[in-house]
Amino acid sequence: MTSPKIPLSAWIYLSIAALALIDVGVDWAGIVPLAAGLTVLFLVLEIFNAPPTPRIIGVLLIGAGLAAAAYGGQLEAAALDGFARSKTFLLLFFAVAWLQIPARESPALQAARQVITSQPPGRRFLIAALGVHTLGSVLNLAGLSLVATMIDRRLDAGLLKRLSTALMLGFTSASCWSPFYVSMVVVLTALPTVQWIDVAPFGFLFAMMGVFGGFLYDRVLHRRGAVGGAGEPVRLSSQNKIRVIGVLGSLAVLVVGLVEMAQISIPVALGLVAPPFALIWTASMTPGRSTWATHMWGLARQVVGGLPALRNEVLVFVGATVFGVGVSTLIPAENLGPLLDVWLPSIDARLVALTFGVAALSMIGLHPVIVVILVGEVLPPDVLGAPDWVIGVALLGVWGLSTMINPYSATTLYLARVSGVSAYTMAWRWNPPFVFIAISMISLGAIFLRHSTL
Repeated sequence: MTSPKIPLSAWIYLSIAALALIDVGVDWAGIVPLAAGLTVLFLVLEIFNAPPTPRIIGVLLIGAGLAAAAYGGQLEAAALDGFARSKTFLLLFFAVAWLQIPARESPALQAARQVITSQPPGRRFLIAALGVHTLGSVLNLAGLSLVATMIDRRLDAGLLKRLSTALMLGFTSASCWSPFYVSMVVVLTALPTVQWIDVAPFGFLFAMMGVFGGFLYDRVLHRRGAVGGAGEPVRLSSQNKIRVIGVLGSLAVLVVGLVEMAQISIPVALGLVAPPFALIWTASMTPGRSTWATHMWGLARQVVGGLPALRNEVLVFVGATVFGVGVSTLIPAENLGPLLDVWLPSIDARLVALTFGVAALSMIGLHPVIVVILVGEVLPPDVLGAPDWVIGVALLGVWGLSTMINPYSATTLYLARVSGVSAYTMAWRWNPPFVFIAISMISLGAIFLRHSTL
């Protein structure tokens, strides 16, 4: 049986990822127009294969961005810059795609999943949240999909809600600090003077506050509620502990080490590390050496052939980038400074408005990527009046929480599909009470950090 033919759009995506890597070490002016043209071609080929929601959002964002740029008399420059700049996000999606397949097939990670899902009621919420946080912080959506098997549509409605919330909270909170999340890439792109190490420690602190705060919130609300029975919890063998720590730790060390030593961006480091790491990981799980090449080649074909399936993410992120660049031509940052001085003179109030504004816009369907990119274009740190890294920590802290109340975010849609519960129920009924309490804590934390640096 012959392997299915790899579509043209997959090769185009692969070329964009390659250009993003080449752009790091080669000073060639042709990369920008070539990357922009290939991105447009990919969208043309795949746009009608996308579901209606990301298709409409992407088209509206791109159209609005181009219209704004045309009105500002900078259509060609803004279009070229917006489409070409998107290659960074496409490279990140490309890198993460390599890790998802071996993560699903890893016996050690499957054993870790059983440990998480077998926990008794008293600590199930906390262990589920911490477990998916740990796995997701390195494996991204693959980590969530591993643990999401604990969601059973036959569960009691209350337990279904609590477990879904635990998984959402644990997974999205890793966006506060993990270099493997798109949130970190977008925030560092919007704030180019900020480095990962500047924001990650405080982001991790915010993430743990969110996880343990969610656990306490759950205990207060449901301390008398029945949460369902559970058998004897499974223990992770020493061998599997070593394997899980080895895989997650080595991947994190390689990526972060390359970022710090080579002074390159996180997507570039991931793009360089993830493909060979995934191939070696696959080979290590292959029983016979004679089949190593077959399995590794099969992984490469599967990843490259599946690149067109990233069309939804590409539409939204390209649209957000073009929109941010286009709108920035109409709203120069220097014009907003005097307005803020008049209408919102308090810098602390600006931080609160920023965090709650991102959340409110996300709740009505605007993904945080749109707002953060726009903030980076029209509200730089010198206009907001706060240190760049404090703004970065605030944006990272609110990012994951905002996706929990966005019915169109990837996390909400995925868990809605797994649980059989409406994404609108999750986003607009289940999660807002805790989310807005947590965002208040994030705002206070950002204000404290700002004053601690004065």
